[in-house]
Amino acid sequence: MTGAVVTHHAPMRMWLPSLVVAALGWGSSFLFIKMGLEAFTPAQVGFGRLLVGTVVLVAMVAFSRRWPHFSGKQLGAIAVVGVAMSGAPMVLIPMAEQDITSILASLLNASTPLWTALFVALLIPAERTTRAQLIGLLVGAVGIAVLVGAWDVREFSLRGTVLMLIATAFYGIGGTLSRMLLTRVSAGAAGLSMTQVGLSAVMLAPVAVLSGAPGEGAFSPTGSALWGVLALGVIGTSFAYVMFWKVVKLAGATTATSVTFLVPVVATVLGITVLGESLQWYEPVGALVVFAGVWLAGRSRPKPPLPPAATPPGAPSVDVA
Repeated sequence: MTGAVVTHHAPMRMWLPSLVVAALGWGSSFLFIKMGLEAFTPAQVGFGRLLVGTVVLVAMVAFSRRWPHFSGKQLGAIAVVGVAMSGAPMVLIPMAEQDITSILASLLNASTPLWTALFVALLIPAERTTRAQLIGLLVGAVGIAVLVGAWDVREFSLRGTVLMLIATAFYGIGGTLSRMLLTRVSAGAAGLSMTQVGLSAVMLAPVAVLSGAPGEGAFSPTGSALWGVLALGVIGTSFAYVMFWKVVKLAGATTATSVTFLVPVVATVLGITVLGESLQWYEPVGALVVFAGVWLAGRSRPKPPLPPAATPPGAPSVDVA
């Protein structure tokens, strides 16, 4: 396993540009998903980004000449983690964005650390849950209710919200499984990510094929759908991930995971300026409550580095709480 622990931190000027690039990459993913949905089904958007991301990551590994070597058991563990981290969410998030704005999707995505804290508490008994963490989970749940405007039954999109929360729950399960199954997997960040994303693409391929035919002009170079999927794969599924791990190495995991709070800002700006979406007053208020819950849920819990599994948009595979 590549070490994510650093004994001293580099100056801000060395890691801040990478942090900004990661935030821009993951924050723009919600816009690119909207673009891809103009002609592709949600499963095809997810498969497309994984396929493109795999190609880019293969090129990165080939350039570094650090090809990973895994046993059959390790490949099975990586595949299991891949279903949760880069398989199911890649379909569920586009499904959610069929019903909700990219802004709301990105804000709900910020609840991922709450799910991680919950599943760590449930599945890893050695990490005892503190009172602060339980309060944090409750505060986060209240924040999600405020975030989606749950009191307004007429405007509340139940389907999109539930799908988005299921996606973030998968991220939480995936992060926990990474800690349980991949701690002894020895591989570079790009090599492990390439394997995980590639296996996820293979598993998702039949679903994408059976989900229906792409819309007219889906592969047209003048259409936005194709470019949206390509951007998702190149920017959100590979380069943003590499920049994130660069920050982890230079500044530590705690600093790097601040990207979780920057991603919704980028997505909100793009949603308003590019897609013409509107921001409801209760969305940023709910987001602040969720962030408070995330902070509380992450208190007093050991933070051992996780293996460098592929990182989804806005949901780093290291402990983001």
